[in-house]
Formats: sequence, structure tokens, C-alpha cells
Amino acid sequence: MDTPNNKPIAEMSSAELKELLAQKEKEEHKEAQKRKNEYADEKNDFLHGTRIAFEGVKESLQQLKEGTIKRAEELNVQKYETEGKEVKEAKSFELKDDKIKIVVETQERFDFTDEAIVHINAIKDIFRAKFADRNKGFYNLLDGLLMRNSKGEYDPKLLTKIRRQVRELGDEALIAEVDKLTDCQTVSGTSKYVRLYVRNDKNRWQDVSLNFASM
Repeated sequence: MDTPNNKPIAEMSSAELKELLAQKEKEEHKEAQKRKNEYADEKNDFLHGTRIAFEGVKESLQQLKEGTIKRAEELNVQKYETEGKEVKEAKSFELKDDKIKIVVETQERFDFTDEAIVHINAIKDIFRAKFADRNKGFYNLLDGLLMRNSKGEYDPKLLTKIRRQVRELGDEALIAEVDKLTDCQTVSGTSKYVRLYVRNDKNRWQDVSLNFASM
């Protein structure tokens, strides 16, 4: 950095040194701000570019899923018609050859009626009576996990497992409440899924996953 009149620093007055320092700080601040702005621009470009890429891939995957299911269903119907048979209703079907297999599955989405909470609380009361005094830690674990999914909501999908487990316990009151809770289960809709498998070197069907977690 040039000094006033190119004067050596040793010959500068305190006022000139202060002016030189202020100029230096101003330049450093300007350079630091420039780096921050460049980083902000690069981050913004990255975020928006990645969003566009993700949304594009998501749309492509959605189209791939819908197109694959539609064509698979058409071929499944054709499979029966070719043999002169009536198409059988099924929750899942597959199309395959020696190397590739496609499985299409229809799954029901379940929910609970408003009355379900009555029986959920009754089940928790039974667990409390059995375990709260004998093993507080174990009871708290049951209380926190009982029929809850990753969102902390009561999960109808866990009912099947719970019904089997309570029957193993043999508690009639508990079995009755779980049965009543099962009666509160309703179908809220259906979802279709498609999976593709290929035979690997070990002659086993291997899932071709499009999930990031498996890549």
C-alpha cells in the first residue's frame, strides 16, 4: 500500500499513521466484503441449481413411475387375455423374464377414527398398571414407542405386530382393547408402487433402487 507522498513509515507523523491505518482497514474490509459477496453468489447459484436439478429428477421419476405402472398393468391384462382367462384382481403382480422382473403393488393407507384414542389410552393404562411400578424405565420406553411412527403419530401399520405380541402375553383385557382399536382402523386411500429387479452374478434377484440412501 502506498503511503502519503511515498513517505517512509518511520518518517510519518501519528496523524499520517492513523490515516494510513484507516485506509488499510478500509481496503481489508472491502476485500472481506468482496469475498463474502462472492461466496453468497456461489452458494445461491448452487442452491438454486440443485433445486432445479432435484425437481427435474423428481418430475422425471414421477413420470417414470406412472408410465411404468400403466404399461405394466396393460401387459398384465394382456397376459390373461392371451391365455383366454379373466384378469384376477390382486394387490400385486409381476412381469419377468430370465433377467428382469417388475413388481407392481397396491398398498392401502390406513388411519384411525376419533374413538381410537380411547382404546390407545386404555392400552397404555394396562401397561402402566403392569410395568410402571415394577420397571419405570421399561414402562417409559413402552409409553414412548407404543404405536408411534417417526413423526410421533399413532401408526396403524404397527397394529399387526402389536396384535401378535399382545396375544403372546395372554392378557385378555389387553387383547380386547387391541381388538377394539383394530375396529377403529379405516382405509384412507391406496398407493401404487413399482420395483424393478435384475438377476445378479449369483443368480439372485437384486433390487434396482432409486433411493439415495441405497446409492
